[in-house]
Amino acid sequence: MGYLIASFWLPMLLSAAIGVITGAWVWRRPAQAASADELVYPTASPQPVTESAEPEEVAADDLPAEPEETMEAEPETASEPEHEPEAPSAATTSPFLDAPDGDPDRLTLIKGVGPKLSDMLHDLGVYHFSQIAGWDDAQIAEVDARLGSFRGRIERDRWVDQARLLAARNIAAFEREFGKMNGPL
Repeated sequence: MGYLIASFWLPMLLSAAIGVITGAWVWRRPAQAASADELVYPTASPQPVTESAEPEEVAADDLPAEPEETMEAEPETASEPEHEPEAPSAATTSPFLDAPDGDPDRLTLIKGVGPKLSDMLHDLGVYHFSQIAGWDDAQIAEVDARLGSFRGRIERDRWVDQARLLAARNIAAFEREFGKMNGPL
């Protein structure tokens, strides 16, 4: 054993030095984060985003003025009765329930929903796969805004798609699309 160490001490020393240098270089990279002034966050803009080397700063005076909308009065016709707007249903106005309809579903079967997130959803009034399966974009945004540090999980983990399959009790399609279930349905 001593013979091997004596024979290979130089390659072992070089390997250790290369490992230390590589490790220091890799772990040093996150510490070089830019200052808050150098960070540029995207903002919603009606103009298409173009790639440029440097971000442009726009003063408030340089913004284009919004055109005023003028509407021409249309003559009223007695032959066309006006339709009353339909009252929104409970499912479209709020994605939340006051209490579960029967036993609540095991929301932890949805990939990306753990016990803590399941409790948060119950506190918000979300108890059933059918609720999640029926969410539209506005309801997703409303629920997502209330998830705190879990924001973005609904769309990233495709909760609505998973909930549709679970509400339909289609285990085979669920497992084919999202992998093995986390327990019995």
